[in-house]
Parts: sequence; structure tokens; C-alpha cells
Amino acid sequence: MANHSIANALGFLIVTSLLISGCTSMPQKIEVSAKPVEKPKLVLPSADELNLREIEWFILTPENWEEQLAKLKSSGRSVAFFAITDKGYQDLGLNFSDLRAYVQQQDAIIAAYQGYYKASEDALDDANGQIESAKDQVEEQQPEDNRTLWEKLRGN
Repeated sequence: MANHSIANALGFLIVTSLLISGCTSMPQKIEVSAKPVEKPKLVLPSADELNLREIEWFILTPENWEEQLAKLKSSGRSVAFFAITDKGYQDLGLNFSDLRAYVQQQDAIIAAYQGYYKASEDALDDANGQIESAKDQVEEQQPEDNRTLWEKLRGN
């Protein structure tokens, strides 16, 4: 009876070790499920083209006051004067200069955004290409044998 129990235990160990060693030597199928990341596109509204209107400037002085007033009346236009001092005119010029500098800064910021998005798009494209390449390599290394473990043990 003791020999029978030892034989059963020994047989169980042999079968178990064969099954375990068979499982470890059998290559496992690895599935790679990586979905490429799509980056949202940067959509910037287009800016209108700036078409400035021509402005006619003339300077009123005590010497030409009456002449300029007569010229305006004869043209049929309403007579109205918008005046600034010489300091106001200087400040107006400086304001335009500041505005021009601000627009140039905004152009530089927009160019930086465009460069950033272009670089990130290139990096994402590269990463997606590497993912696809790794997926292809894994698929190439997968065994062609689609039999189950039981079929392999039976020799089918």
C-alpha cells in the first residue's frame, strides 16, 4: 500500500513537472495594443489684411488760419478742428511706435507657438512610428503554432 502511495505521488510529480516545463518552454503570444496618439490640430483664426485709409494733415497757425478755413468752407465739408499740442503729437507718434513693437512681439509669440506645435507634432509622429515598428517586430516574433497546450501534449 505504501509503495502504491509513493508511486502515485511520484507519478503526480512527474506529470506535474512535465506540464510545468512544457508550459514554460512554450512561447507565449504577446499582444501589443498601443493606439497612436493623435494631437489636436492648432486652429488659428486668420487675421484680416490691414488697409489703412489716407489721412490729410495740415497745420493751423495764426498766419494761415483764415486761408485754411476758407479752403474747408469752399470744399463743402463741415468745418471741425481736432487739435493736439506739439507734446500730444509727439506722444501720438510714440504710441504708434509702441503699438508697432507690441505687434512685432505678438508675431514672435505666434511664431514660437507654431514652432512648438510643429516640434510636438514631429515628436508624436516619431513616437507613433516607433510604436508601430515595435508592434510589427512583436508580431514577427510570434510563433505560428496556434495549437492549444492540450493539442501540443497529445502531439496533434
